[in-house]
Amino acid sequence: MRFLHSADLHIDRSFEGVHLLSEKVKTQLPAINQKIIRNLVDVALEKAVDFVLLAGDTFHQARPSLKVQHDFFAQLQRLGEAQIPVYMIFGNHDYYDPQRYWFAFPENVILFSSEEVQTVQGTTKNDETYAISGFSYQHPWIAENKVTEFPARAAVDYHIGLYHGDQAGERYAPFSISEMKKKGYDYWGLGHIHVPKTLLEQPPILYPGTPQGKTKKEQATGVILADLTPQGPTIERLEVAEIAWQKQVVSLADVTASNAVLPAIIERLKSPRSRLLHLVLTDVQQLPPDWFPAAEKNEWLTYLNERLAQTEPLQVIYALEVEQANEDKIALAVSEDYMLQFLAMYESPEMFADRLSDLLQHPLIQRGITHESFQEEVLQQAKQLLKDDFQWEEQS
Repeated sequence: MRFLHSADLHIDRSFEGVHLLSEKVKTQLPAINQKIIRNLVDVALEKAVDFVLLAGDTFHQARPSLKVQHDFFAQLQRLGEAQIPVYMIFGNHDYYDPQRYWFAFPENVILFSSEEVQTVQGTTKNDETYAISGFSYQHPWIAENKVTEFPARAAVDYHIGLYHGDQAGERYAPFSISEMKKKGYDYWGLGHIHVPKTLLEQPPILYPGTPQGKTKKEQATGVILADLTPQGPTIERLEVAEIAWQKQVVSLADVTASNAVLPAIIERLKSPRSRLLHLVLTDVQQLPPDWFPAAEKNEWLTYLNERLAQTEPLQVIYALEVEQANEDKIALAVSEDYMLQFLAMYESPEMFADRLSDLLQHPLIQRGITHESFQEEVLQQAKQLLKDDFQWEEQS
């Protein structure tokens, strides 16, 4: 029995932390969301799966837009034409309310619409019998461990558990691996964690991760193609992302003139696939001392992104870093008062540490500047940039 397991599509979620875009790219990025659904369906059809599992947070919002719903259902209908069922649960982001949908779900889509655990059974084209047990969120959180409500293994060839939750914490259906294993199921298809993760190999208890990363932290993505046989499972992770978050180092060792830097960067960013780039420029010792005015960083990003928008495939630079030789750097002291000013802007030390890490990549800091220059030239601008970026932070 073969199936595709996906979760956390967050179809209507914007790409976060991507700024200074050309007008062309502003129209291209939203269209990627629809392409991801198409890519997923293409893989399911190509691999001739018996069914597809969607393990929650298919939508980023509890009330998806009219267009998002229409495009999503149109792709699911392609699976219906191939007689491929889709088993779908709802997570903490897209918690289920039937009044929020303007269209009827396609007939091949089987919804787990209750917070009570439900079980459905089916038969593959090869007469293999299976049962799928799962539940959906009807609220933004579930505090209970739902594994205890799952039934014992049914008298079928294969039994699968669908579960959107997290081992840690108290708000998202916490669970334990040992409890899942005791159920005797052949596979647990998980959702909620956005990076691929294997909790147990036998039986497989797996997070596929998000099919398309929407933030720089979501670089590992994909879906799972699973084959269950009497001899055991075969698991394959497949890539369906339309655009990848990547860090690329570009050496400027052979560049000696300031006016040759930008053409060199454009030439060295050629790629066969679409990318969102954290660009790191290295080996800049041959360039004049003032070759990169840090105050013009945003102007550089705007120019580079406009140039890249004229080429195919789509590439966008979301971060630009200049790596200086260690001997060119000096220690930078930041007073406790200023640290507290930044910390006060965030809800947790972890969020603050993440944003501060980005700040410390600023070229002025990388080049080593005085505390006074930091106060005057960076602090206020950095605060504003961090405030702008904060509005994109996902609040789970």
